[in-house]
Amino acid sequence: MKLTVVLGTNGEESFDITLHDNSFTRKWVRELSWCLDNCEFNQLEAFSTGLTLTETTNLLTNSCTTINKYLKNFIEIRDNITDQPQEYFNYLHSQFELLCGDFGKPTKLFSIANQELKDAIRNLNYFVHKVELKRKPVQELYISFNKDQYRRKPFEDSDYDFFEFEFPAGTLFLSYVELGKEFVDLYKDRLPIDYNGFKNLHYYSGEATLLMKEYNAFADEQFKQWLITQNIDPYNKKLGHGKIPLGSVDNFSAVSDKLTKFNYINKILIKEE
Repeated sequence: MKLTVVLGTNGEESFDITLHDNSFTRKWVRELSWCLDNCEFNQLEAFSTGLTLTETTNLLTNSCTTINKYLKNFIEIRDNITDQPQEYFNYLHSQFELLCGDFGKPTKLFSIANQELKDAIRNLNYFVHKVELKRKPVQELYISFNKDQYRRKPFEDSDYDFFEFEFPAGTLFLSYVELGKEFVDLYKDRLPIDYNGFKNLHYYSGEATLLMKEYNAFADEQFKQWLITQNIDPYNKKLGHGKIPLGSVDNFSAVSDKLTKFNYINKILIKEE
């Protein structure tokens, strides 16, 4: 089975993703099919890895400004955001948690918010991570859907077996669909293991990400040691950490070039081979 991703407003370009033949990927394809029938793509998130640091910083600042328009002085907006310490980014994420609530249990504010405010709150969460990582632009693809339309389903016990801690560049993997921080976020953000917003991945949706570099959860050996120090088995897949690979592309460099040229998902076709 494969996916054909058609790019450009007029379908100018396309590429194929060969999917793995296993029970979880087939389950995910069914959910992807539901999303394709019932949801719109989030084009901004889909191509966000190709944005410059200046562009992502502007999006983050604009989201904070919009929130403050509705809730006066709710967020402290600092000059030179990219130069701020980690504690400031943790603060911004904590403000998002206060505004949004949990998945399926939104705050009263979020429930009654208009679309402008909802989008600003979501962008606060999404782009604060982009800015704090300070990654150089690399055009990857996030198959992202409208968050007012998509849904999540809980993992079955057997699904955890498909988590992996290492895979090559050009791999499509299941996206994180929790509202919170997983193990690696706690480690990088210098937060305690009992952080209130801690959530590893225990749900899936039709969303996925095509990564253009190799993935190794323990490339930073100190992360593994941090887990061990917390009395956590780094390779325990039942904890919902690592990533679930779904498929791959053959020539990820050529695919990245196509994504750079056409920043628009026209459609995605599911093809049985």
